[in-house]
Amino acid sequence: MYKIYRLNSEQRKMIEKLLSDDVVGRQTIIQKDGTGFGIPGSTIVVIEGPDDIFTKVVEILGPEIKAVPEKEGSEIYRKIKEEEENAEGGMGFLFG
Repeated sequence: MYKIYRLNSEQRKMIEKLLSDDVVGRQTIIQKDGTGFGIPGSTIVVIEGPDDIFTKVVEILGPEIKAVPEKEGSEIYRKIKEEEENAEGGMGFLFG
């Protein structure tokens, strides 16, 4: 399962709280500049993990930071995964 969060410039420091948490920090956490997704001035944070981890994420981020709606989130997630696959393919070409 995954959820995507959009943090503004003042909220970016919360990423360190996520990464330093014993439980959440062990999950897959991807950070991207929002400009590449048409959301300038923001940071996109993708968290992949079991469903119950997101309760802890809300505790850390606070209830005012909501996950991106599913439709928008699935498009962002698709683009990020495409980037990762393209990067992996490029590395395979270099070292393959």
